[in-house]
Amino acid sequence: MSTTSNVDVLHVHPPVMPRGSVLAAAAFSRLAGFFRELPHHRSRGEEAAEVREMAYHLQNTDPGFAADLFAAAARHESLDD
Repeated sequence: MSTTSNVDVLHVHPPVMPRGSVLAAAAFSRLAGFFRELPHHRSRGEEAAEVREMAYHLQNTDPGFAADLFAAAARHESLDD
């Protein structure tokens, strides 16, 4: 007794990205870059104000460290002069 088997092998081509979609994605990426928020560079005065704020919060618990922070903020701010 003989048995016959048929095997159908299908070859499926991998999907190809349409050229138009590649160009559209590149254009969108470039356009989206214009709308990204630029990093905000703080001035020395703004940085010193943040350090002073931290010093005010620490003044009751660690007055020595708060005094050091106040002095550091003053030095940092005076570097613009």
